[in-house]
Amino acid sequence: MQSETIPEVAPGVPAGLELGLRNYWYPILMSSELPSGRPLGVRRLGEDLVAWRDQSGQPHVLVDRCPHRTAKLSLGRVMGDNLQCAYHGLRFDGQGQCVLVPWEPDGSAAPDGICAQAYPAEELAGLIWAYVGDVAAFPPPPLREVVPEEAINDEYVCYTMTEHWHTNWLLGLDGTDRYHATVLHAEIQAVANETWTGGPAKPAQVPLADRRIKLVDTPEGVRGFSIDIHGNPIHTGHVKETGIPYFQLPCMVTNEFVAVPGADPYRNRLYLIPVDADHTQATRLIAQRAPTPEIRARWAQLYEDVVKPRTLGVSAQDAVMCESQGSLAYARTHEHLLRPDADIYRMRQQIRAAFLLQRQGKRYEPGAAAAAPVAAGAAPNGEG
Repeated sequence: MQSETIPEVAPGVPAGLELGLRNYWYPILMSSELPSGRPLGVRRLGEDLVAWRDQSGQPHVLVDRCPHRTAKLSLGRVMGDNLQCAYHGLRFDGQGQCVLVPWEPDGSAAPDGICAQAYPAEELAGLIWAYVGDVAAFPPPPLREVVPEEAINDEYVCYTMTEHWHTNWLLGLDGTDRYHATVLHAEIQAVANETWTGGPAKPAQVPLADRRIKLVDTPEGVRGFSIDIHGNPIHTGHVKETGIPYFQLPCMVTNEFVAVPGADPYRNRLYLIPVDADHTQATRLIAQRAPTPEIRARWAQLYEDVVKPRTLGVSAQDAVMCESQGSLAYARTHEHLLRPDADIYRMRQQIRAAFLLQRQGKRYEPGAAAAAPVAAGAAPNGEG
């Protein structure tokens, strides 16, 4: 791959990767964030985008620059199915085609070069998705073929939430290792071993000083479980095996939980989406299979009473830890990985390989958990 000729912005991070992997579908907004009747400007993957809805409610996404004089289209107006630039009134459809130049007769052909860059966009599972990349070089697969099962299966009830972290997306992904929760989230996730009957979960009574970590090898990698000093398990909700890869391209991590004893399991899909080199959008798709009205009602109560407040607390703690590490370059330069960090190391290699592969005009499939080409014997730079 000739990766040695590519400048790095941090150890193991080729220049450009700090802004994300292009040519994939991303959930760039929650549906509730995109109103009807006005455009919304956002930054994703280091690029300014504008989103709006047409008359039928269908979302559209363009690069947030008018091709006429580069004014931001997000300052404009929604006119029926089109977006009008506020500066000189040119209008563009959802494919970026100029459909009106106000000083030319209606129906006139657009001047050469007057076309806004458009990205495919769809709405699914309470999220606005955009395919950010080169559509001609890397044609987007159908969205429904690459999203999680919960997003398209009516038996699942999904909730979404989004937060913004002041950290690079790669540091955010590093922070998803599957053993830190037993320590960082000890006071949020650990609950009493009592069957839940509604309301907030009761906290575990084991003192923090008496808690330890048991590392377990699973098909999805190393998993940390909370135990007391005698080896007795403490309920933190983590499921040992899910049958789902821990990490999937371009930026999704999956966890499955049993929030409290006696509850049905649910899945938490976390997308860590680059905003720019220093900011990340953390978007979660939280779902449980609930095929009957009774199960749906129970899931709704569990979500409001336990899952939602716990997830918000966990996310806030994760953000603080990621932000505390400093810049991506500082963190990668000064870290010393240990044995349980092998999964993080493999994830980094996979992301790097996907980035370099695109430079050759190829791509790992969206949602893939392809093994990265790692040299024989390669391992994290530390043991223990």
